[in-house]
Amino acid sequence: MDAGSRKTEKRNRPPVSCEPCRTRKLKCNRRLPCDACTRRSRSSLCNYATNANRNKPEPSKGRDLKDRLSTLENLVSSFLSADAVIQPGLLTESEVTTADSGFVASSAEQYNRPTEQSSTLSSSSGGEDTLTPETPHIQQTGNGQVNYIDPSHWLSILDDIKEVREHLSISNQPISRNGIGFDVDLAVSDAGFLFSSDQNPSFDEITRSLPSQPICDMLLSWYFNSRFMVLGIIHPTKFQDEYATFWESPLTAPPLWVALLFSVLSVTVSLRRISSITEPDGSIPPITILQQRTVQCLVLGRYATANAYALEAFLLHLQSCYFSNDSVSVDPWFEMGTIIRLAFRMGYHRDPSSLAGITAFDGEMRRRVWLNIFQLDALISFQMGFPSMIPTEFCDTEVPRNLEYSDLFVDMTVLPPSRPPSENTPVRYTIVKSGVMGVFKKIVAHTQSLSVPAYDKTIALDTEMNQLYSTIPESLKRRDVNRSFIDHSCLIWERCTIEVLYLKGLIVLHRRYISYELQNPRHEPSRRACVEAALDMLYRQADLHKACEPGGRLYEDRWMIVSLPVHDFLLAAMVVCLDLSVRMRSRMAASREGRDYQQLAGREYQALQTSQRIWAVNSAASPEAHIAALALDLMLKKVAANDVGLFFVNDVSSGNTDPDPIVDSELPYADIMSQMIDGSESIDWGLLDRYLQNMDTDPDAAVQ
Repeated sequence: MDAGSRKTEKRNRPPVSCEPCRTRKLKCNRRLPCDACTRRSRSSLCNYATNANRNKPEPSKGRDLKDRLSTLENLVSSFLSADAVIQPGLLTESEVTTADSGFVASSAEQYNRPTEQSSTLSSSSGGEDTLTPETPHIQQTGNGQVNYIDPSHWLSILDDIKEVREHLSISNQPISRNGIGFDVDLAVSDAGFLFSSDQNPSFDEITRSLPSQPICDMLLSWYFNSRFMVLGIIHPTKFQDEYATFWESPLTAPPLWVALLFSVLSVTVSLRRISSITEPDGSIPPITILQQRTVQCLVLGRYATANAYALEAFLLHLQSCYFSNDSVSVDPWFEMGTIIRLAFRMGYHRDPSSLAGITAFDGEMRRRVWLNIFQLDALISFQMGFPSMIPTEFCDTEVPRNLEYSDLFVDMTVLPPSRPPSENTPVRYTIVKSGVMGVFKKIVAHTQSLSVPAYDKTIALDTEMNQLYSTIPESLKRRDVNRSFIDHSCLIWERCTIEVLYLKGLIVLHRRYISYELQNPRHEPSRRACVEAALDMLYRQADLHKACEPGGRLYEDRWMIVSLPVHDFLLAAMVVCLDLSVRMRSRMAASREGRDYQQLAGREYQALQTSQRIWAVNSAASPEAHIAALALDLMLKKVAANDVGLFFVNDVSSGNTDPDPIVDSELPYADIMSQMIDGSESIDWGLLDRYLQNMDTDPDAAVQ
């Protein structure tokens, strides 16, 4: 037989590596299962091909496509089971469509929208050349786990693979999302790293550390009947039903629900401590224990798997830590980042109206949770001097409706119309404040821009803030306490916090012009707007202080006012002092040496004196007040030293104009602050913010 007619046959040698190792070109030790598959938790996928018969007919293209798709599908599924910490876990077939991603409207615009949902999706039925919008997925499990899947996510590609296979009609059975080998014990490699929790007690030990049921009943009743600092993210009726079920069998309750219970108790005890309520001896664990149990339940419940109750427990834990910590630290900012990532994973950044499978009740409660996350992110990020962590251009969650708890129930199918803004509900304050917060967030982004902010944009934001504040309900607009004697103390507090946020926004927006291009009259409106906002804030501080004195309107509820941030009033005082120092030293325009200038300078100095005396009075009871008194004392001395002819101030001031003598060396950053008050045009406002908001920390640490 010649060479031309010779038929070459390959030896039918059996493969020595398992299929996964051959696919990935990994070294296989030929065991069953092999070590490589065992390490990757893919033991069920480890199999060896039998001796192939190469004389069989060539398989059809359809069968070959099916095998290839199945292999790819198994491969992607194995990725899912290997790293469930950062990837969604047990999934269902629930798939939904939603509207195109657009920029998020301002909170004020959303608040004034009609209550009906006016926008619905229209399905496109064009030809094969028509580009249709990609649609995200909401995937849920029976145990409460919720995952939001973007169209570009590889899990969506896995669905596409399944759909192609079914379209070719070559699949014997659909893919089982619950059978991909997901091991709950391997899903989360102890998410306690965030909380530095090396070892957790048993769930039985955690539940046994709860106060007795009567004590829990009392604390929960106090919480749900109080509207001061209650976020409105827990529905009382639903929680009460779950609470009754919990006491029937505590050990069968979800750990994340128990985390929610501990977080509510810790917030309640924190608020009762601030309000000076005396607790029965030994009946209630310390706040630190309640907070620790919250963390342990979050870790035990594997919060990273995006199960129900995790976000609510996180938010309340953050609130409790805010109440109980006397100093400002970076921990809330890190925890806020985890909350935001978890919210994104669960799809809270998308409005429930565009996501199928979410009930009307759950959707409205999700909006409430997201609204609190949005506002806390803006405040905490500003407090740390960092940009917001929420990209609003990818969010479209609407502001919740102004509804009472009684308007909502679990089995409802349609939301009722929103109550009028004038009607007080558990969420009205948060809704109204969200409008001001939305503009404040824009202002912070504008001032933190790496490029020089356009002055026209500054004026536009000023107009937007003033117009928005003018549209809020009359009952929440600024009003002196002596004109609020028929109002509840909580309403007075809400009114003041919205006003302070509004004024702080104007101060932050215009403060760079206090010492910038003083010869340019174009910026004079900004300088005046900044100073007037700062003076208004110091006036409100004096008004509240007077109302909290013995016999005052707020004396019995003065603990509410104590919760107002110290650094906001100190920021206003710093701006007033800086403007006064710059103007006295410049004297470059005749208009500033006239009567108007002297009256403004007198108002500024008097406001600083009043504020300093307020902090000095409270310095014995509050470390923050003591530091604030030191800072204002330094500022007043600095201003007086910069102008030897400050005789007109004595005429407009009442009483002794000299501040209480305080040793400058007690102020940890006195030298640096003195240099800032000198009015340098290169003043670092971000650095100054960190000083004012972290006054008990090392100044060098604030620079880093």
